[in-house]
Amino acid sequence: MRKKLWIIVLAALAMLAGCERRPLENIYRSTVKVIVKCIWSVTAYPEGVKPSGVTMYFFRDGEYYTTLTTANVDSCEVQLPVGRYKMYMITQSPEEYWKMQFEHMTSFTEAETTLRPTSASWVTRGPEEEVVENPEVICAGVSDEFEITTKMTEDYQYYYTYLKKMMAASNAGTKAGDDENEITYYQERVEYYTVRIPVYPKSIVSQMWVSIYAEKADLLKSVRASTSGMAKSFEITQGVTGNEEAIQIISDWKLSMDDTPGRIGHVDGMITTFGLPNGETPSAKRDSTLNVSALLIDNTTTAKYVFNTGDKIKLLAPNPGYRALYRLILGSAEEPAITDLPDVVPPEGKTSGMDATVEDWEEGETVEIPM
Repeated sequence: MRKKLWIIVLAALAMLAGCERRPLENIYRSTVKVIVKCIWSVTAYPEGVKPSGVTMYFFRDGEYYTTLTTANVDSCEVQLPVGRYKMYMITQSPEEYWKMQFEHMTSFTEAETTLRPTSASWVTRGPEEEVVENPEVICAGVSDEFEITTKMTEDYQYYYTYLKKMMAASNAGTKAGDDENEITYYQERVEYYTVRIPVYPKSIVSQMWVSIYAEKADLLKSVRASTSGMAKSFEITQGVTGNEEAIQIISDWKLSMDDTPGRIGHVDGMITTFGLPNGETPSAKRDSTLNVSALLIDNTTTAKYVFNTGDKIKLLAPNPGYRALYRLILGSAEEPAITDLPDVVPPEGKTSGMDATVEDWEEGETVEIPM
């Protein structure tokens, strides 16, 4: 019996010798402070302006864990327990975007944003084609996978607990001034064991810039257009557009005269977009069209044009704050795409000049030009 007792005592001493001495009462939480640092590029947001808030989604061991919305857009703190983590973020919060809706946000692989439908009676569409809003500016970022281990939580909590006690004693006046060095030491250890996760937010929204050259361009009063075959959704953590297609409206246009005596000019329109579906790049295999309606200066005559654009869209370097720039140019000053506008005059007492935005107009003469 005495021999068995000695064996038990020796085993216990061996266990104690192999462990670092840390009072168990000091480890009151099994978490580590994690600081998520958003590294903002000057090109991430238009005009270099940071958002006023971000929303972060954390996933632990393959399952959704928690969401945090904060105004601290550069550095955000969160306490995380043991586990393997994935994390992604978006600017602002889903409720602040009225042109987009967010789906499957608690699924890391399926999180996406989808453009909301909009009404436009004048848009030509097929039975299954939907007209959608143009997206608002939004950035997203995905962190590398990271792990919180049991040892990491113990190390962090050990130094954090002692620091908290020493700070409390110092504030109560029960500690001597010589203890400031010890407080500094524990502060440094807490910082050392704090986990820092970098995230690099990037815009998920692109632009599409369309230019159309026309003869008798001085006859144009207003222009409106719709473009088919555009992406309806964007998969946030995968960094690609979804497979659904939709129609987007280009409503704001500006007229520039290239040859005033020759009456040749062009109109420019630009919209925000997720881009092309399925992560595609422009190619001749794409079956997309640009439907254009023009109201002339008599405020009565309209002309309608249909351009096949699948292989005419070029992908250019983006403007600051955007993911890409899709460029479409139809015609040129030497060979305008629109050549058959009827000569009309403004109503009596009215002056000519192009309106920048779309107004409701009646349908008039229709001219279809396959390109």
